[in-house]
Amino acid sequence: MDVERTVAKRLMYATGIKTVLEVPRDAPDEFISVELTGGSGLGFGAQAFVAVYSWAPTRRRAAEMAGLVELAVPMLLDEENIFDAFPDGTYRLPDPATGGARYRTNVNLTIFE
Repeated sequence: MDVERTVAKRLMYATGIKTVLEVPRDAPDEFISVELTGGSGLGFGAQAFVAVYSWAPTRRRAAEMAGLVELAVPMLLDEENIFDAFPDGTYRLPDPATGGARYRTNVNLTIFE
């Protein structure tokens, strides 16, 4: 299972916001990016930690988008191999290269394949 791709697909469907795996060179005004940051095996399954970044022209809009991400995370349970999904904190994290508005939402998943 490609965790990043699965999460990105579900979040884009649930939020209606362009969701990518790589930050585009010519990035749109607002988008969401998904990045696998870690995980561990659990016998027959695995735990995955995913960072979801909400990028927007303003801090307020980035925070709104992060709220939409948090609301959409439980919908990941509709995926056949995901048995637990919950947001585990959201915080402001401006883009260090540009200072642009960005929030990060940590997502914890339990996956059995």
